[in-house]
Amino acid sequence: MSKLLLLSFALSFVTSEANASETIAINPTNKAALLDGHCGKDEWQAATKIELPAEAAIYLMHDKDSLYVCAKGKAEDTTVLDLYIENAATGHLHKFHLSAQMGERVLTDEGWSEPETWILKDWTGFWVPYFGYEDTEDGKRPKFFRGLHRQVQVLRKKFPGNSWNMMFGVSIKRDGEWTDSFYPEKAEDSDKSTWGTFSFTEYSPE
Repeated sequence: MSKLLLLSFALSFVTSEANASETIAINPTNKAALLDGHCGKDEWQAATKIELPAEAAIYLMHDKDSLYVCAKGKAEDTTVLDLYIENAATGHLHKFHLSAQMGERVLTDEGWSEPETWILKDWTGFWVPYFGYEDTEDGKRPKFFRGLHRQVQVLRKKFPGNSWNMMFGVSIKRDGEWTDSFYPEKAEDSDKSTWGTFSFTEYSPE
């Protein structure tokens, strides 16, 4: 294991108290992430980890081609992820939403675009799967899997530079109640000055 990777492990835990002015290093990996709804073991052990309230967490890592993000809660939770990335070349803000559907929206001078649901341009992810239906007071509703994690892979060619301005929104449904968390804590989706700066570490994997 390289000295750089060892250093990355040592820096892999980040608290939610960091502010938007700090730059957070995204740990490198030489093993592409499998988007299978699980980010608590295996290749995700190398990731930078951001702790959130309600025992939730975000994991980030990258290789030369992609950024990988995973959001997780506790077992039996339903987790929803909103990932925001600024395009430094255009100044536009991109929102990637993962719940029972996946989609991308872009904020320009004209406002937020309509969501491009299931139109995945240089990105993909793991959404909330469902299996069949159940009877409720409001009629038949889909039955969603709980306990699986939301994952995103964004190709680095989609945005320029070796550091990206980003924001994360994680919603957790637990015991029938939803809890929303953001990173940075006071970030706002349409104000990039409140977001965090995240840097890619260039390296040559062994």
